[in-house]
Amino acid sequence: MAKEKKIATPWNVSRRATAKVKNPLPAPTKCNCCASEAIEIVENSKVYNGRSYGKYPWIYLCGDCGAYVGLHPFTNIPLGTLANEEMRKARKDSKFYFTPLYASGDMDRNEAYERLAKKLGISKSECHFAWFDVEMCAKAADACIQIANEVSKRPKVEESKPKGIMAQAFQKLGLA
Repeated sequence: MAKEKKIATPWNVSRRATAKVKNPLPAPTKCNCCASEAIEIVENSKVYNGRSYGKYPWIYLCGDCGAYVGLHPFTNIPLGTLANEEMRKARKDSKFYFTPLYASGDMDRNEAYERLAKKLGISKSECHFAWFDVEMCAKAADACIQIANEVSKRPKVEESKPKGIMAQAFQKLGLA
């Protein structure tokens, strides 16, 4: 008789996937946005109008303020801290300034994180946008602009210019 394969859920996690997570955060027990203890694991369809997204559609959700965070695939480890709408917007906005640092080819993603961490006065292992609060996101955006201004190489080849949102970010940072 063939061994039945268990499906990974937040209550039946993959040990292999769990071991791969570097710098895991503990599961939230109190909402960092509203201080509620009404945190539960639910399918992400609860926040996406009934539609489920991803191969591993689980999130931690605050039942009081609606803040949420996804989980590392096949684990119960949060990807970051719970985020309400304001914090999700701040994270997205600050990441907008970060991505061109390495997308420009002037540095790789690892170096961009190292330089950002140094500017923010934190360790590289703590430098995760999903861990930042609104204030840290604003500091990160400013730091990314400073880093972009310090970079000596600029993309010059016309064909390498990005399109869409990346083009806007490059233009704002003076990299276009």
